[in-house]
Amino acid sequence: MIEAREVAEALSVHGVIGWYRIAVGRSVLSGLVIPPMIVWRYLEPSAAVRRGISECVERFSGALEWVFDCEYRNWTLMPAKVRDAYAKADPTYVNVLADLAASDQDFCLAANVELVSLLDSIKDIESDSGHWM
Repeated sequence: MIEAREVAEALSVHGVIGWYRIAVGRSVLSGLVIPPMIVWRYLEPSAAVRRGISECVERFSGALEWVFDCEYRNWTLMPAKVRDAYAKADPTYVNVLADLAASDQDFCLAANVELVSLLDSIKDIESDSGHWM
């Protein structure tokens, strides 16, 4: 099962991460697998990294739809189902991930497994010459 440390390491390939909040793997509270939700910011975000990750997520051909948002200071990466659940919830409601975990373990397991492949793709978005594609 993927761990937050592995996610942070994958994203740090493209810059120094100044802050992050990563929800992946199994909840220590409930024992359930939670759906992935990754929020982070680079100390010095670049347009090339922004574009590279965005294009990588758009091209990714997994079974789930993934969404990447870098419009604000904090960047986010999550399955579209997680984004949609947050969009439907009251902004003050804090149990969106726990609710998804309780209601759909098949989705949560699949999303965590697929995240490994997506992160591998994100780590490899540089060209052979070391310049951004």
